[in-house]
Amino acid sequence: MWQYLSPPTPNELYHYGVLGMKWGVRRFQNKDGSLTKLGRERYGYNTDVEKAKTEVSKAKATYKKALTDYYKKTKGGLVYDSKASDKLTKAAKDLQYAKDDLSDAKVKVKMSRQAKKSDRQIKFEQKYKEQGMNQEEAELAAYKRVRTEKIIAVTAGMAITAAAAYVAYKHYDNNVDKIIKSGKTLQNISTNSNKGVSDAFYASMNKIDNAKYRGIYGQQLKSWQINAPVYETKIRVDSGLKIASKKSATQALSELAKSDKTYSENLKTHLNNLYGSMATPKQNEVIKRGLKSLNSGKVDSHVYEALNLGLVDHSPTGQKVSKGFYDLLKSKGYDSIKDINDYKYSGYKSANPLIVFNGASKTSVKSIREVGEEEIKKNLKLGYADILGKEMVKTGATFVTGVLGLKTASKTIKSKSDKKVKK
Repeated sequence: MWQYLSPPTPNELYHYGVLGMKWGVRRFQNKDGSLTKLGRERYGYNTDVEKAKTEVSKAKATYKKALTDYYKKTKGGLVYDSKASDKLTKAAKDLQYAKDDLSDAKVKVKMSRQAKKSDRQIKFEQKYKEQGMNQEEAELAAYKRVRTEKIIAVTAGMAITAAAAYVAYKHYDNNVDKIIKSGKTLQNISTNSNKGVSDAFYASMNKIDNAKYRGIYGQQLKSWQINAPVYETKIRVDSGLKIASKKSATQALSELAKSDKTYSENLKTHLNNLYGSMATPKQNEVIKRGLKSLNSGKVDSHVYEALNLGLVDHSPTGQKVSKGFYDLLKSKGYDSIKDINDYKYSGYKSANPLIVFNGASKTSVKSIREVGEEEIKKNLKLGYADILGKEMVKTGATFVTGVLGLKTASKTIKSKSDKKVKK
């Protein structure tokens, strides 16, 4: 221990510090304030990352348990439970907070490895401190700001290219007819175990869509008819099915409504009957837009989307409207259209849901089997995970009213299982 025999005087300068330390040289920082390797170790930045990872793991486990409890108490989302919903929302938010903390911890490590702070970064630090942030908060915010600016500069061109590609895809999807090649397999879920295909039927093709209908729709069928068996029908495409694009279907509907006054009146009556009876506000808004166009003398994509949502309706007027539309499409060589409701509005967010209306001579049943209770529950979770999982963690939102109307297109409409699959 050092001892100083002479007391300090106003005319003398004394330096108290570590042996060998030179005046004006920081021990753990570079001149611009960034940490040296020893500084990073001293202040435990790497340790902070490990701690944050542990917290994320704990939060994930809590969220997973809350999600499992939610499924149990709400019977797969079909019954509302406020406690389970609140618990899930809190767990989702806590998980997001933990992820944010981990992200900040990783950023701090990167900050400490900076060879030198840019003038712009130092300028932002000062600005943020003037706004009330402490030193650490200001440094973190400034680093993120400068990093974001660099990323934007680099990816601006890529973003424009991606946006153009997305627009091109949407244009293709809406305007180009497609073919389902022979040999493909479609899936239909219903309470009908009879073999054979007739009338229009709803179908899915890809793995996750199949899981959604097997689980979510299967659960709804059981809730509508207590203990009713649910059947999965696999349907083989024997001869290619032609899918009318949104543009082609809209043009056909416009042609039909303008050339057939009776059909036009039935269509208007049909949409008026549907308005206000749909399961969700979003679906009712689709019907409203269709009526607005129709009442102004236009038969456009809004009218087509409204009609598409109402194709599930089995009322006498609904049957006349759907039959007239299907017959015209058949005459033009079409066999199927996209189910706009499940694609955009019902909550299913299906990738490629189909309504096949001319499949009797072009398809055949491969197999039909009952879907068990446990299989429905398993697929129910897979379906909800795809629909809600990422968004729920991101926003803390939970499954409430919007998705409760998933497959119920109308309070007065019969179930889709009424679309016949019979011998």
